[in-house]
Amino acid sequence: MNMKTLIINYKAYEEAFTKGIEIAKYSGELSKSSGVSIVVSPPFTILKETVKFAKTIAQGVNDVDPGAHTGHVTSFELKQAAVAGALLNHSENRYPNTKDGKLDYAAIKVAVDKCMNLGLETYVCVQNLDEAREVLKMKPTGIAYEPPELIGGNISVSNSKPEIVKEFCSIIKNNSNSLALIGAGIKGKEDAEKSVELGSDGLLVASGIMKSDDYKSIIEELVKGLNK
Repeated sequence: MNMKTLIINYKAYEEAFTKGIEIAKYSGELSKSSGVSIVVSPPFTILKETVKFAKTIAQGVNDVDPGAHTGHVTSFELKQAAVAGALLNHSENRYPNTKDGKLDYAAIKVAVDKCMNLGLETYVCVQNLDEAREVLKMKPTGIAYEPPELIGGNISVSNSKPEIVKEFCSIIKNNSNSLALIGAGIKGKEDAEKSVELGSDGLLVASGIMKSDDYKSIIEELVKGLNK
């Protein structure tokens, strides 16, 4: 059985700065003993701190090379920061095509390829099965299915959309070597167990951990569920 993956997305929560380093330290320690790959994805400003303690990926990367690109983040920068890779196309930071408002798959592929050429991992978020079918062709490290309407809520995707999650996992596993990850509304052990039953290789979790008063217990429960 492949090692399961738990990605903790810090987003831009205040907690990312007040306890983000401690979460990274704890995640790094638990990852070594639990058999689950725990990956943290903090704001850019603390990447160089969290990378000392846990496997770290950036919250985004652009499809450009170093140069005159103010406000952009290049794969070259991430490599210099010693992070493991990047999270791409999250619902809060999508790759829009300015011509028609749809996803700019070409830009995503360029970004994925630039990361891969530097040995960086890529985890691409999708909102539906059609997007998943397009993204799997790019061969990213992982593809995360996150229905936007459930993100940050109290109803988990594994309970709300089990048939879609099952189909998503099947599509990814039968047509690529990418990890099939799910996210949105994931809160505890039962959600993690259900995701594994449906075929998931792991989870992408944000508020369930970052907004918790006891993040250690939440991470532990999620790890237990993934290890079922």
